[in-house]
Amino acid sequence: MVDLAMHMMDIVQNSIRANASKIEIDFLEESRKATLTFSVKDNGSGMTPETVAKLEDPFFTSRTTRRVGLGVPFLKMSSEQTGGSLKIESELGTGTTIEAVYKTDNPDCLPLGDLGGYLVLLLIANPGIHFSFCYRIDENEFLLDTLELAEQGITEFSNNEMASAIKEYINENLKEIFEDRPKESFLC
Repeated sequence: MVDLAMHMMDIVQNSIRANASKIEIDFLEESRKATLTFSVKDNGSGMTPETVAKLEDPFFTSRTTRRVGLGVPFLKMSSEQTGGSLKIESELGTGTTIEAVYKTDNPDCLPLGDLGGYLVLLLIANPGIHFSFCYRIDENEFLLDTLELAEQGITEFSNNEMASAIKEYINENLKEIFEDRPKESFLC
């Protein structure tokens, strides 16, 4: 994974495979601490403590189509390279939360990547899932919630014009709050 958007897509795909109907994606930058906390929380099938303990092993996967599962181990590696950490909480039948903390003042901090593009792909491919996306830098935040969009009559994301408009909306709002990012941050 070369950027955080790819990690987001990979971890959210795990939530989708766990039959989640609600997925919360959060990016929280705290300037004073020089951290970015990336988390995905779902209401999917959850995991046993034994399964959670195996997630960091690249030779463990619950998928039957391949023998390795590199998403979580790569997320752990990329966060720890910056001096950060990875935490996984899950309860069988309730859901899972994965949280990766990155030190943004470390040059090994990954770039953000195309968050808007990947988020739109998730919306297009999974119309029945309630997505909540939040990006916050200190006090400023951008929130996109598919339930709120549905209340405004926006439910069809696969139309090319709508997909482009939603991506532009996301990117413009992210660009606006990114202006408040400290200059010392390695995020881009």
